[in-house]
Amino acid sequence: MSSISGENTVSTLGRLVLIIWLFVVLIINSSYTASLTSILTVQQLSSRVEGLDSLISSTDPIGFQVGSFAKNYLMEDLNIAESRLVPLERPEDYAKALDLGPKGGGVAAVVDELPYIEIFLSSYCNYRTVGQEFTKSGWGFVSIYFSNNATTFSLFPLVVYLEKQVVLLIIA
Repeated sequence: MSSISGENTVSTLGRLVLIIWLFVVLIINSSYTASLTSILTVQQLSSRVEGLDSLISSTDPIGFQVGSFAKNYLMEDLNIAESRLVPLERPEDYAKALDLGPKGGGVAAVVDELPYIEIFLSSYCNYRTVGQEFTKSGWGFVSIYFSNNATTFSLFPLVVYLEKQVVLLIIA
């Protein structure tokens, strides 16, 4: 074994010190590489949206499912301007709008009901939910009417109390 200066290392103690020094340099190099990778990855994973409050206070566009109660909820209960709301029809639209992001013509987040978000996340795994789930409660009417030529069946409207769990969805 030879040292850096080209001289031969003859003693056992010299060889032991050289091997220990090589392992120390290897550990320091690995630690530096891991720290640098971690720092760069965390910067990519961070999002400006941390929950509903940060979404309300920002000026970024927000996506919602067409036909959902979310539009009225966002406008009336949370006082978000209609100009910030972006209607989305299909899960593919969710993914496209989230990939574009608010600066690219997309959205910063999608607000929707929990079952729809879970279905979306089962197909698109590179997204995540943020913030706490919140519940929107209210009254709903159910009416069943069946008619078949000679037979008519009608049930008076029922009034039921509905609760919908709503979550926020953003890019992971």
